Amino acid sequence: MYKEAIQDAISTHELPSEWQSDLLSEAEDVAKKKKTAKYRKDLRKLPFATIDGEDAKDFDDAVYCMKNSNGYKLYVAIADVSFYVQPGSRLDKEAKKRGTSIYFPETVIPMLPENLSNGICSLRPNEDRCSMICEMSIDLNGARKKYKFYSGLINSKARLTYNQVEKHLKKSCIKQSIVHESIKHLFDLTKLRLKLRNQRRALEINPKEAMLELNKNKEVKNIIIKKPLFAHKLVEESMLLANESAAEFMHDRFDFGVYRIHEDPDPSKLEILKKHFKIPTQLAKKSSPLEVINKCLQEAHHKKDDTGQILVLQTLARAEYSTNNLGHFGLQLNQYSHFTSPIRRYPDLLAHRLINAALSHKKLGIRQNELQDECENSSMLERRAEKASRQVEQVLICSFLKTKIGSTMAGVITGVTDFGLFINLEPYFISGLLHVSDLPDDRYQFLQDRNALKGKRRGGIYKLGQKIKVKIAAVFPLERKITLTISNVK
Repeated sequence: MYKEAIQDAISTHELPSEWQSDLLSEAEDVAKKKKTAKYRKDLRKLPFATIDGEDAKDFDDAVYCMKNSNGYKLYVAIADVSFYVQPGSRLDKEAKKRGTSIYFPETVIPMLPENLSNGICSLRPNEDRCSMICEMSIDLNGARKKYKFYSGLINSKARLTYNQVEKHLKKSCIKQSIVHESIKHLFDLTKLRLKLRNQRRALEINPKEAMLELNKNKEVKNIIIKKPLFAHKLVEESMLLANESAAEFMHDRFDFGVYRIHEDPDPSKLEILKKHFKIPTQLAKKSSPLEVINKCLQEAHHKKDDTGQILVLQTLARAEYSTNNLGHFGLQLNQYSHFTSPIRRYPDLLAHRLINAALSHKKLGIRQNELQDECENSSMLERRAEKASRQVEQVLICSFLKTKIGSTMAGVITGVTDFGLFINLEPYFISGLLHVSDLPDDRYQFLQDRNALKGKRRGGIYKLGQKIKVKIAAVFPLERKITLTISNVK
């Protein structure tokens, strides 16, 4: 089922998954390109470290943090993919066509050939690597005061995992003593940054995420909840700072740039959310969209209501790429970009090229309308990748649930239509359909304004967010369909 699931996703979404021989030859040639230090700042003595997942192979970023009497100095080193992948080259055209690396359980379709993504571009430990450096000065309160970008040469001193760093924060157990101080300072800085994040009321949405554990036959043996770690925050806040700096740099130097924008939520979707969380009309009128969203999130966090967080997510606009700086609603930032993952995201590579053009005082070589087309294409390809990843995940979960046919389990109503209810099966992170004909003996009316089904005779109501006991009646893995019935268990 595993191979069928991936091949079906590749076919359905027309994913480029093979490499032409001429592309591989070009990748081999550029991988031999000399790492000249003539115009690069030599930072090889600094104890940079990468922090990633256990199975990561493409290391986009490395960090080093030091402290002085004025505050902190944070170095974020990003793989200098633009040094190897030139505009208009065959590699560039292929990366543009792919848009992003696509991640499936235990399989990756990379944006760049592996000798680049996992090889010469990857910031592997104890190897000299070309990097784009964002160096930032941060005061004792965590506020970014100054930043600068430049080309650098680094040599990462440690390949750390999130679990290692998390354990280290509690027990000081990282063997590479050279990075101890950096991790400690990064920890202290992150705490300050989180306070500032809270002060600007940036959205904090952390719905539960599933991780599929596969056996040797590539079948799901277990579905576990990803454990949130403070180590994730260390990296996240460092990348946020670098991405914000990149956006500000482009904004100050050009009439346009490559921005990651997130617009205000659609008012009609916001109305539905207000009704679900029963926000009083008078309070809603006086409150901004940000205040309404945060009030809903607070309630969802308080009640440990993961469905409530999902509903908030569904209310928000999608983040996209644009040449127009429209700010980022979710992060509550005036400008934001994606700069930190050029190995696996094409817009990040575009941002690097713009920054390089400014640093070298060269013309951009691209018009705004052309760059806007690239941004829109990247947004579309990002959505394609997400759909493909989710499709494979759902097929594997459905295949696993074939062993659960006849089982009763808890669910939450996450969708209401005139033909039935979509029920999120909480232990398995997937939804099934409970058809209206399988609801208790009554005729049901769809109340669109209330997101509910109401029985015409007995008045029973099924509404968004309601918990319900259901039984798995049938599963169709490749169709990703689960048929549910009402459980008689009380």
